[in-house]
Amino acid sequence: MKQSRLILLIFTVACGLVLASAIAAFAATTNSALWVPNVAPDSTAQLGSLRIVEGAGGSLKDGDWVNISLPSYVELEQFRVGTGTSSTTDLIIISSPVTVQVSDAGFTVSTIANTVYAFGDEAPLKAGELNIAVLSKNSFNLIVRKAWSPFTTLTLRAVVSFDQVKIKPVSPEDLESSDIKVTLDAPSTSGFSSGSVTVGKLLTAGGSSITAASPTEISDVGGKIADITLREDFAGALKVNAADFPSGNTVKLVLSPGFTWDTVTLIPQGGFGAGSVDYAVYTEKNGCNALYLKINTASSGSPGQLLIKASVKANEPFTTARDVKITYGGTNPGVGGEKIAEVTVAKYLVSGLTVAAKSTLDVVAGRLNQQIGNFTVAEGMPGDLPAGRLLALTLPEGAKWNRRPDVTREAGNGQLVYHSTRDEGRTVVYAVYQPSTSRTIFCFKNATVDLAVYVPGELTVTVKGPGLSQSVTVANVQAPVTVTPAGGTVRLGLAAQPVGAITIQENVVGALRARDAAVNRAVLKLTLPPGVRFSEKPTARVTAGDLELDTTGIKLDDDDRALVIPVKLASATPVEKPVATGEQGTTEETTQEQTTAGVAYEQTGSTVVVDNILLTLDRTVPVGPVTCEVSGSALSETETLFSSSLNKLSCVLAECLTPAPVPIRAEAVFTIGSTKYRVGSEEKEMEVAPYIKNGRTYAPVRYLAYAAGIGDDQIIWDGTNRTVTIFAGKRVVQFKLGARYYLLNGVLVSIDAAPEIVSGRTMLPYRFVAQALGLKAEWDDAKRQVIIR
Repeated sequence: MKQSRLILLIFTVACGLVLASAIAAFAATTNSALWVPNVAPDSTAQLGSLRIVEGAGGSLKDGDWVNISLPSYVELEQFRVGTGTSSTTDLIIISSPVTVQVSDAGFTVSTIANTVYAFGDEAPLKAGELNIAVLSKNSFNLIVRKAWSPFTTLTLRAVVSFDQVKIKPVSPEDLESSDIKVTLDAPSTSGFSSGSVTVGKLLTAGGSSITAASPTEISDVGGKIADITLREDFAGALKVNAADFPSGNTVKLVLSPGFTWDTVTLIPQGGFGAGSVDYAVYTEKNGCNALYLKINTASSGSPGQLLIKASVKANEPFTTARDVKITYGGTNPGVGGEKIAEVTVAKYLVSGLTVAAKSTLDVVAGRLNQQIGNFTVAEGMPGDLPAGRLLALTLPEGAKWNRRPDVTREAGNGQLVYHSTRDEGRTVVYAVYQPSTSRTIFCFKNATVDLAVYVPGELTVTVKGPGLSQSVTVANVQAPVTVTPAGGTVRLGLAAQPVGAITIQENVVGALRARDAAVNRAVLKLTLPPGVRFSEKPTARVTAGDLELDTTGIKLDDDDRALVIPVKLASATPVEKPVATGEQGTTEETTQEQTTAGVAYEQTGSTVVVDNILLTLDRTVPVGPVTCEVSGSALSETETLFSSSLNKLSCVLAECLTPAPVPIRAEAVFTIGSTKYRVGSEEKEMEVAPYIKNGRTYAPVRYLAYAAGIGDDQIIWDGTNRTVTIFAGKRVVQFKLGARYYLLNGVLVSIDAAPEIVSGRTMLPYRFVAQALGLKAEWDDAKRQVIIR
C-alpha cells in the first residue's frame, strides 16, 4: 500500500511539472510604449517606440508570429527593431538595432547588404532566429524562426522605434480618437499577445498653447507681469509668417482693455533657435494692445518653446481693482483660432479695504455659542492698514460675540492683534500690529455668537476701519419657534370672550428647553397687554412630537395677564410634516425636506397648541390688535444677556373691533403668475405678478391696499429707511424691507417672511398684508388664486 501511494505521489508531481511547463509555454508578452509624442496631420514625424517583453522564458516557439500595424493614415518610411534578453546569453542576438526602410518598391533591411524585399517577403533580422516581413506601408510581421527549449529562463526584449512615418491629411470627423495606436494581432497559439498600444497623439486643431506664472501685482504706473510660456505641441506647429506680416499667419497676445505692452523680451527654447521669433506691438480695431509674434524660422527637431518676459503700463488710473489678462490667438495654423486661451498675468490694485463672505451658516435665535461663517478683509494695496489703526467688527442689536474670530492671513504679511471688546460685547476691535509690504488678505474665522430671540433674519458683521464701513452676511437666523394665532374678534368691557387657539411650532428639535441655566425647570410664558386678561386658565397640549409639558404646573400669573407653561422634557425626535400646497405650495428647496411618493415632507420639532382661550377686556384697551407676547426661559438661553424686549416673539391674538372697519369695495382676486387682477367685475393691471416662494404666496402690497379701497395718498414709501406705510382708517401699518415683522399702530408683530422688492414693487405673503389691514383672505388651490374680501 505504501509503495502504491509513493508511485501515485511521483505521478502527481510529474503531472504538476508538465502542467506548469505547459502554462509557462503559453505565457503572453507585455506590450507598451516608451513615449507618446504629439504629431500633426500632413507631416513627416517620429512616433513613440513600441516595447515587447516576453513574460516567461520558453513562451515563444518556432513559427510564432505577431502582426504589427498602424492606422491607415500613417505610412512607414523608416523604423528600427532592436532585441535582447534579460541574460548575457541572448535568446535572439542582434548586435545593434536593424533599420528597415519602406518605399513603394518594397523594403530594405540596411544591415543585410541593402537587399530590397518585396512586400510579404521575409528578411532575417538575425539569421535563423528572428525574421521580419513587411506587408504594406503600415503593417509588418515579426516571426520566430528557431525552436527554443521550453525550460529556458531567457526572455525576449524587443523595441520597435518608428523613426520616420508619413502622417497623411486627415479631418477630425474621420477619427474615432486622437490616439495613434499600434495594433498587435497574433494567433491564439502564439506566445505573442494581441492588443493595441498608443504611440502618438494626432493634433488636428491648433498645435500650441500658452501658460503664465502666478500673477504679479501692479498699480497706476504699471509694472512687470507674470512670465508667459508659449509651447508648440509638435515641431513646426507654428508656420513661418507670410511676407505681409503682421497680416498673414498671425500669432498674437492681446492685453485687457486699458493696458499697453511696455517692455518685451523673447527667450527661444527647444526647437526655436536664436532669431527664430521676433515681435511687434500693434493696436487692435477694438482699441486693445496686442503683441504680434513673427515666426522667422519654424522649429525643427523638437517642439519650439518661447519664454516671454514683459512689463505693461496702465493707460490711465482705474478706480477699481481688476485682473490684467492676455488672450492668445491668431490666424496661424499652429494657433488654432482668433481666441483660444486666456491667462491672468497681473492684478491691478487700487487703494481701499474690501469685505467678503467666505461662508454663511445657519444659526438659531435665542441660543448661546452659535457658530457663524467666515469672512475676509482685504487690502486693495499694501499698507492700506497702517500701523496702529483699528478694525472694528460690530454685530447687530440682539447679537453679542461669544468667541471672537481667529485672524489668519490668506495672503501678504500684515499682522492684526486683538485690541478690545466694546458695546456690551457687540463689537470686537483689532489693531494693526504690523503694516503690510505685500497686499494682505485677513480671514476671520471660527467665531461664535450669542443671540437674542429677536434678531435680524440675516446676521451681519459691520466692519469699520480706515476708509471702510461695510457689512457682510455671516449667518441665516432661524427663529426657535413659529407662533401662529387662529385669531378672532373681541369687544371692550366684555368678559370671557373666546378667541382662536395659538399654535407654537418648534422649527428645530429641542427648541423649547426643559432646564434653564440654573438647572431649574424652564417655562414658556404667554403675556397679554395691559387691560386684557385670561378669564380662566387655557389648555396647553402637545399635538405632535415627543416634547412633554408639566400640565400640572400650568398656571396664570401677573394678575391673570400671563400664562406660564412649564416644559417637562425637551423634544428629541424630528417630526415629518407634509408641505401643504396653495399658500404653503410644494417647494423644491424646503429645509431638511424629503420626498416620498410625490409628497414633500419637512422635518420639524414638536407642536404645542394653546386653546380654550377666553379673554376679558376693560375699557382702557385701545381699538385694534390685541397682541400676545411669547417669552420665557424655555424659549431663550440668553435671557440674562439681552433686554426683555429682544427675547420675546409677538403675535396678534385677536382684533378689538373698530367702529369703522376698513371697507373693501368688492371682492378682489389675484392669480399666481398673472399681472391682471380683478376687483368686483373690473379687471385691472399691475407691474408684477404674484408668485410662490419658499412655500408662501407673495403679492404686491400696494395693489392689495388698492383692493381694500386705500388710495395712493394713504400709501407712503420711504426710500431712505426702506419702509412702506399704509394708513387704513384707524390702522397705521408699516412694513420694512428685509424685516420679519411689521408695525401695527406702533406694535411690533412678528411674521416668518420678510418683504422684498421685485420689479420696483414691495412683495409680501398676502396673508400677512390682509391680517395687517383687517381683511379676510382665502386661497383657491384649484385656480391658484388669492381672494380678498
